[in-house]
Amino acid sequence: MAKPSSPSKTQQAVAANKAAQQARTQRVAETTKKLEQLKKPTESTTKPTTTTSTTSTGRPTGPAIATVSNEEAARRAAQEVENARIQTQRTDWVEYTTQMFNNYGLGTLAPKITEYVQQGFSPDTVTLKLQETPEYKQRFAGNESRRKSGLSVLSPKEYLATEDAYRQIMRSTGLPKGFYDSPDDFSKFIESDVSPTELKQRVDLAQTAIDNADPYYTRTLQEMYGLSNGDMIAQVLDPQRALPFITKQAQAVQFGAAAVRQGLQVAKPVAEQYAGMGVTEQQAEQGFQAVAQILPTAERLGQIYGQNYNQEQALSEVFGGPMSADAIQRRRRLVEMEQSSFAGRAGVGRSSLAQGTQGQI
Repeated sequence: MAKPSSPSKTQQAVAANKAAQQARTQRVAETTKKLEQLKKPTESTTKPTTTTSTTSTGRPTGPAIATVSNEEAARRAAQEVENARIQTQRTDWVEYTTQMFNNYGLGTLAPKITEYVQQGFSPDTVTLKLQETPEYKQRFAGNESRRKSGLSVLSPKEYLATEDAYRQIMRSTGLPKGFYDSPDDFSKFIESDVSPTELKQRVDLAQTAIDNADPYYTRTLQEMYGLSNGDMIAQVLDPQRALPFITKQAQAVQFGAAAVRQGLQVAKPVAEQYAGMGVTEQQAEQGFQAVAQILPTAERLGQIYGQNYNQEQALSEVFGGPMSADAIQRRRRLVEMEQSSFAGRAGVGRSSLAQGTQGQI
């Protein structure tokens, strides 16, 4: 059975505030009842028929003392009721403001909210004071840049709604998780005054670019790195941010695509190896044309003469590398062996023909 998750600090604080409020409400009810009881004897002791006596110093004694005591108790009780009302109101303010800032992703400001409310500030004043905190400015960083640029500042409600619109556009396109889906990412769009409509247009243009891209390139991206359509759109939108390894291995993909265009296949490590050697896209295109020409014949001769020559040797021969010299020598021997064999067969044919001719003659 799954272990229930522990409540968050904010949830614990809200629960504690509610418990405290219930206790205060009960105390208010008890104090109000006591106040009502205290009013009755006070009224009876202030009737005209009531007599009081004083000492030689003028201090009241007897019923007068009881009247003063009752009035003081009533005053204190009334003050306690008022204090409880104020505390209940402040608790409500704390809960309301804390919930609002939780929705902003600023639950860490809960202690500061409580502090300001206990100091007697109203929710509106608390909100204004919190807007000056580093946490608030960081959360709504786009507004700070907009203000500096002379653009109108978005209200928290407008800011959050704009972020939600951005997020929906990204998700609907299938962009990878972590690509422009956090407040820090969206602040760049907001500070640049990019509307959700404009962002949608950018995403659509990126999709069109993918649709019109070299199919060999996109196919190799998918096969080598398992990239989805959304991954490729992300690369078009922001190559530096989307998937860093795509940018680093773009030449590897180009190398693999050049192979596919010639009907060949190369493994990802091989493509990355030659890309790391600095083989450009143009060099890859020219090189694989050469590989496509020499490989079939070299493989056939290798099978005939028992000499292994495969695509690995052809790539080394054409594009260079540690095994380049060996690959060149291996194919050269195969050519020489074929030439020698052909020369031998031609010689035998000429000799036989000469002998037959001489014999006939």
